[in-house]
Amino acid sequence: MIPGVPSLPISVTLFESIPFLVSDILNFLTGFGAAPWGIYQDGVPVVEADNVVSVDYKQDWSIADFQIEQGGFATYDKVDTPFSSRVRFSSGGSQANRQALLDSIAAIAGTLELYDVVTPEQVYPSVNIQGYDLRRSASNGVGLITIDVKLIEVRVTATAEFANTKSPTAASPSNNGTVQGINPETATGNSGSLKRIVIDGSTIR
Repeated sequence: MIPGVPSLPISVTLFESIPFLVSDILNFLTGFGAAPWGIYQDGVPVVEADNVVSVDYKQDWSIADFQIEQGGFATYDKVDTPFSSRVRFSSGGSQANRQALLDSIAAIAGTLELYDVVTPEQVYPSVNIQGYDLRRSASNGVGLITIDVKLIEVRVTATAEFANTKSPTAASPSNNGTVQGINPETATGNSGSLKRIVIDGSTIR
């Protein structure tokens, strides 16, 4: 005991406090739970990867203009184009993990299904796989696979509507195929009266 220095309680030790300090640091870094990242469908991730390395988002606008006098131009319209996104996945550690990443991306790459690019702050919906890039070499990527998945927004706005017409004369004309022509001489008999002819369900006398 050093004179003038109070003694510490025997039950308090530095080594007992280390696990609690580590737990607090981990909770702070992880934010008390893993945040969602990646490509999802109906709230379920569709790519099996160890990590989501990065997410890129790009939005452009198309600005139309026309020429005016003295060689100048004037802008008269601005339309937003479908956004594009790029998500980079990586998997390593075991061959099974790398194979799962390759299989999951191959399963969704050629489909017409719509997916969502999910980040903790924003969800970019209604996208389809436009392609993906994979590169491996002997010096880099032997035990780690990194794949960039390219996506583009698909806007589904067209809908088919059908309505019953009250008056037959108000119905839109329909194409029932090619109608063969008829010689007027063959349409008349010896008595000069027209024969009864049926063309596409319509009766001509």
